[in-house]
Amino acid sequence: MKNLFVLIFGLSFSLSFAQRHEIGIMVGGTNVIGDIGRSNYINPMPVSHKTDETIERIPIAAGLLYRFNFNGHMGVRFNALYGKVLGADVAAPEQYKKDRDYVYKNNILEGSLVFEYNFFDINNEHGKKHSPYIFGGVGAFMYDQNKYVVNNTFTRDANGVIVQPETISTEIIGKPEKKSSFTLPFGLGYKYKYRGSFVISAEVGFRYTTTDNLDHSFANEEDFTFNNEPGINEAELNQLNTNIIKSRQVGNMSNHDWYVFTGLTLTYTFGRPPCYCD
Repeated sequence: MKNLFVLIFGLSFSLSFAQRHEIGIMVGGTNVIGDIGRSNYINPMPVSHKTDETIERIPIAAGLLYRFNFNGHMGVRFNALYGKVLGADVAAPEQYKKDRDYVYKNNILEGSLVFEYNFFDINNEHGKKHSPYIFGGVGAFMYDQNKYVVNNTFTRDANGVIVQPETISTEIIGKPEKKSSFTLPFGLGYKYKYRGSFVISAEVGFRYTTTDNLDHSFANEEDFTFNNEPGINEAELNQLNTNIIKSRQVGNMSNHDWYVFTGLTLTYTFGRPPCYCD
C-alpha cells in the first residue's frame, strides 16, 4: 500500500510538471471609467492631480501573476495586482466638468483568477511563437472609500467671540478607509514567445464592479459624521448638512464604475517541456 501511494504521488507530481507553468510580472497603467475626469475606456495616461510631483500624476499598475497551461490553447492565470487611479475634471472635454474642477485619487488591490484561450497553440513546444488571446474570470479587490467628519461651529473672531450676526463655520475632514468588493475581469491581448522560456504579452483588461465610488463621486449619508455645536439653528443646520452630502454625489449615480488595467507582462516558463499529444 505504501509503495502504491508513492507511485501515485510520483506520477501525479510528474504529470503536474509535464504541464507548462509560468510566473512573471505585469507593469503598465490603469484608469477608472467613472464620473470625474475623462471617461475614456482605455486611458492609462498621466493626470494632473493638483500636485507638482511627477510621480503623483502617473496612474501606475504593477503586479505578479502565475499561469498554468492545460494544453496548447487553454490555461488559467492568477493575478495579484496593484493600481493607482487618478482623475481630474480639468482634463475632461466637457465644460461643466472643467467648471466643477473635482479631482480624485484611489488605490486598488486586486486578486483574480481568469481563464485564458489562445487562438494559436503557443503553449505547445512545437507550436506557434505568437498568438492573440482572450480571458475572463472572477476576482475581488480593495479600494479606498472616503469617510467624512463634519464639524459645524459658530464663526468666531480672533478672540474666540461669536461673530454677529451668528453664522456657521464648517470644517470637513476626509479620511480613507479600505473597502472590498467583487469584480468580473475580462479582456484581450497578444503573446510572443521569446527564446522558448519567456513569454511577453501586451493586454488590456476591463473590470466590472458594483460600486459607484472608485472616483469618490458618490458618498452615502452613513459616510458622514456630523459634530454640531449646541445652539445652532436646526433648520439652517439640516439644510447645510444636506448640501454637504449632495456635493459629494455627482455624475450618473445609476451606473457602476469600471476600472481598466493596460500593460505588459513578462513570464518565465519552468517545468519539463510539455507534450500535448492526441
